[in-house]
Amino acid sequence: MIFNVVKCTTNTNVYERTSNIFVQNTFSSVTTSSKVACCSYCDQLSDCKTVNYKKTSRECKLSREPLVAVSVNGQTDADWNAYSKDEWMLVFRATPGVGGDVFTAWTDGTSVTTDDVTCMTTDVTSCSQHYRNPIVDSWTTIGMSQVKFAFYKNNIEKAYIIFNATGSDVTNWFIQTRITESSWSTIASDSFNYFSIEGHAPSRRFFINRNYGGCPYDTAYAAVIIFKGFVCSHDDQDSYPQFLYADSATFGYPDSMTGMDRADVMAIFIK
Repeated sequence: MIFNVVKCTTNTNVYERTSNIFVQNTFSSVTTSSKVACCSYCDQLSDCKTVNYKKTSRECKLSREPLVAVSVNGQTDADWNAYSKDEWMLVFRATPGVGGDVFTAWTDGTSVTTDDVTCMTTDVTSCSQHYRNPIVDSWTTIGMSQVKFAFYKNNIEKAYIIFNATGSDVTNWFIQTRITESSWSTIASDSFNYFSIEGHAPSRRFFINRNYGGCPYDTAYAAVIIFKGFVCSHDDQDSYPQFLYADSATFGYPDSMTGMDRADVMAIFIK
């Protein structure tokens, strides 16, 4: 499918047009004076991500599907053009203390929810599961360009990395050579012992570890602790999983939690 991408700009957002496509999952329909008016109508609704606009009849149909989902959830239709907000889409949220391996939850959807709205946020809620959007199963055909890996506390983004997602699969995007931007200013040029989603053994996942020097001297940027698989203090948690992240512009010491903190949520977004 070849898309002709142009813009629709409102006072609030920039929308990208995908020609001759009708995007599914519509929830409202109105008649508007123009495509810009249609996009502006979408601006008023937080769950609106895309509008379908039919120029001949000025029909405007709103959809919850974001730009990155167009190639998966769009149907070829010469009468319609889709205009999508250029923004991040949350595709995975890991919740602390609820059990389960975050690695398998991410890679194959083991023990996740796909529709619990309390889990579709970076805020602390009643969510008691990990959330994974089924669109992750179409990773190689979505055509996203970026992935963001981030930690949140009190619904505030505390640390993040943005990776180049072009040509990636569900695991190999998480690598140092794909970093394009990060809150950790030293991470792109640092050296690592482990930098992978799989991590070190089943107990340390999404593991960004600089070195092992004996537990008190281990340094890291991030670690998702799945269970007590090692003897270090930071492997011994009251509940699992737990999300440890360096809370400054560089690495920290997870065993003493010097320069480290625990996150309320670990999240993955695509764009």
